[in-house]
Amino acid sequence: MTNHYDVAIIGGGPAGQAAALTLDDLKLKTVVIDEQPRAGGQILRQPPRSFQIPAWMEDRTYAPLVKLLRRFEAQTSINWIGSHSVIGLRRRPDGLFTLTLCSPDGLRLVTAARVLIAAGCQDLAVPLPGWTLPGVYSAGGMQALLKAQRIVPGGHIVLAGTHPLQLLIAAQIVEAGGSVAAVLFSQPRGTMLKAGIRNGLRALDQLSAAFPAIRALATLRRHGVKVLYNAPIQAICGTDRVAAAQHPGGEIVCDAVGLCYGFVSQSSLPRMMSAKMRKAGPAGGWATLCDEWMQSSIPGLYVAGETTGIAGANAAMASGKIAGFGIAAELGAISQDEAARRVSRHRANHRSLLRFARLLDEIADPRPFFPALRDDTLVCRCEEVALAQIDPVLDGRSANAVKLVTRCGMGLCQGRNCEPTLLRLLDNPDDPGFTARFPARPVAIGDLAT
Repeated sequence: MTNHYDVAIIGGGPAGQAAALTLDDLKLKTVVIDEQPRAGGQILRQPPRSFQIPAWMEDRTYAPLVKLLRRFEAQTSINWIGSHSVIGLRRRPDGLFTLTLCSPDGLRLVTAARVLIAAGCQDLAVPLPGWTLPGVYSAGGMQALLKAQRIVPGGHIVLAGTHPLQLLIAAQIVEAGGSVAAVLFSQPRGTMLKAGIRNGLRALDQLSAAFPAIRALATLRRHGVKVLYNAPIQAICGTDRVAAAQHPGGEIVCDAVGLCYGFVSQSSLPRMMSAKMRKAGPAGGWATLCDEWMQSSIPGLYVAGETTGIAGANAAMASGKIAGFGIAAELGAISQDEAARRVSRHRANHRSLLRFARLLDEIADPRPFFPALRDDTLVCRCEEVALAQIDPVLDGRSANAVKLVTRCGMGLCQGRNCEPTLLRLLDNPDDPGFTARFPARPVAIGDLAT
C-alpha cells in the first residue's frame, strides 16, 4: 500500500517538528517519519509511553524544545510514522518522490510532492586502543540511555574528548545519581579560551548558549568531579571489559568510558540522491548544500537541521521553519512575498546561531587531538578491519577502493562510523568518500523479496 502526501519529512527532531507545524498551519498534508517510536530526536529522546520519568528534561536549557515537542505531539492532523527507517528515496519522472520505509513489520512505500530531510547527526566515532571493549560508549549514546531510560551506564565513568558537551553529560550523570571519575579534555584549557576570545565577538548575541556549560562545570565542582585539560585519552585498558582510561598523567580507574569528539551529519539519503555536498566541519562528515529556502540541488528535495551541518537544536528549529515556509510557497499554499515576510526573523536567528556554531567548532576542533592508533586497533568495527590491514593499501587509492580491498565500510553501519577515520588516513581532500547506495539502513533480504 502506498500513501501520498504533499510533504514527507524524514526526522522527528526539532527541525522536522518545526517544519511540520509550519506546513500543517498552512493546510498541507504532511507526514513525519522517524526511526524512534516517539518524536523528539536525539536531543529530546523520549522514554516509552508506559515509562514515566519525573522531571523529564525540565532544565530550562530545553524549555523551547520541549514546548515545540508538546505542540507537535498535540497536532493530530500531522501524520506520524514512528519506528520506521527510510531506506530508499528516489525522484520519479513526474517529479514526485517515492520513499521506501522499513520496520519490523516489513516494507511500505510513501509518495510525496516534496521531501524534507531532517535526519540529524550522530557522534563521531573515534578509534583508539581498547575502544571495542564492553563499557565504551559514544557520549551521545550515554546521554540517550539517561534521557530515555534513566539508565546510568556504569559505576565509575570517564568522559573524554574535545567537545564541551561532555561537561553537560557528566553533570546530567551525577545529577541522576551516577559517578563520574573524571572529564578529560584533550586540548589545553588555554587553547579553548583563545578560540573563544578570538571568535567570541562574532557570536556575542548567542553567548548565552554557553551558560549550560558554565552551570555544568559548577555542578561537577560541587560533586568533586575532576575536569582535566591537556589530558588526551590514549588507550582504554581492560581484558573482558573497561577497567581504566589511560592519559599522559596516568590511569583513571573506571568501568565505562564515553567518547565525545564532536558530531557528523546523517548524510546517506541526500548523497544517495546525488545532492551537492560539502565537507561538514572539523569533525568530518558531509553536509548538504542548500539555497536560502533550504532547498538542495535536487528540485523539490529540502534539507534542514544537522543535515546541513552541525549547529545545534535551536538552529535546527529555525532552519525547519525556513524550510517549511519555502516548501509551502513552492506548493502555492502561501505567496512568495508572504513567506519571505514571515520567515525573516527565523533567518536572522538562524544566521546568529550559525555564528555560535562556528565558534564551538573551533573550540572543540578534534583534528590535532585524535588518539594514535596501533596496528591492531580496529578502524572498522563491523567487519573487524584493523589499521594493519588498511595501511598497506592507502597509497593513491580512494575510499571506495580501500573498501573493496579490505571490506572497511561494508558492515551493518554501512560506513557511517568508519568513513571519517578512513578519510583522515587517506588524507586526500578531493576524495568524496563511500558511494551511498540503497538501502540506507540494514534490511532483511526477505523483506526485499516480497
